[in-house]
Amino acid sequence: MNRLAAAGCVALILGPARAYAQAPSTNPRRLEVSAAVVWQGRTSFGSRDANETTGAGGSFRLFSTASELTSATGFAARLTLPLMRRIAVEATGGYSAPDISTRVSSDAETSNAPVTAAVHAQQFTVGGAALWYPGNLRFGSRATVFVRAGAALDRRLEGDGNRVVDAAVFEAGGGLKYLLASRSAGWWRAVGARGDIFALARGGAGSLDARAHISPALAASLFVRF
Repeated sequence: MNRLAAAGCVALILGPARAYAQAPSTNPRRLEVSAAVVWQGRTSFGSRDANETTGAGGSFRLFSTASELTSATGFAARLTLPLMRRIAVEATGGYSAPDISTRVSSDAETSNAPVTAAVHAQQFTVGGAALWYPGNLRFGSRATVFVRAGAALDRRLEGDGNRVVDAAVFEAGGGLKYLLASRSAGWWRAVGARGDIFALARGGAGSLDARAHISPALAASLFVRF
């Protein structure tokens, strides 16, 4: 009877433990590599008037301009390293190819206005970010919510590289990671999908008027957890 009781206790202990080991793990405390498609919205740089001084000392508007960095879809790669229980750091690199568009209107010297001129640009970004995983926000056993903030160096090549602009870009937002498959052994431990929604802030040399401008951005990626 004693042997039967001991065997029953062992079975009760090992049964839930085995089921827990087979359940999908949302533990983010592992190295992750991800590849993403990133969409960034248009960034308006505001409008300006080109004025001339009249003979009487007044001001006469010749034309008005409104400039923007157009929306674009690009690619990004991320390397995520666990730092603490709910905090990770991330190294990022990305590429996109927007246009710098200027619309000329209210031209007093021609009837062709409005006219839009665009310069093609290539953007390369290298930066880092911090991720925080709130413990009280969960959606099932496979999903993990995160909050993200970071900064990057943005190098923009304008007009076939004739002009190079380096500027800082700041971002803040969050997203969700969802496990598609996981296992307890092997060179990879999990494969999943990730969605980000965030805001980009540009200023300084990256802005035509040297002021800060904010634009929305979205990212969809696949990641491998080792």
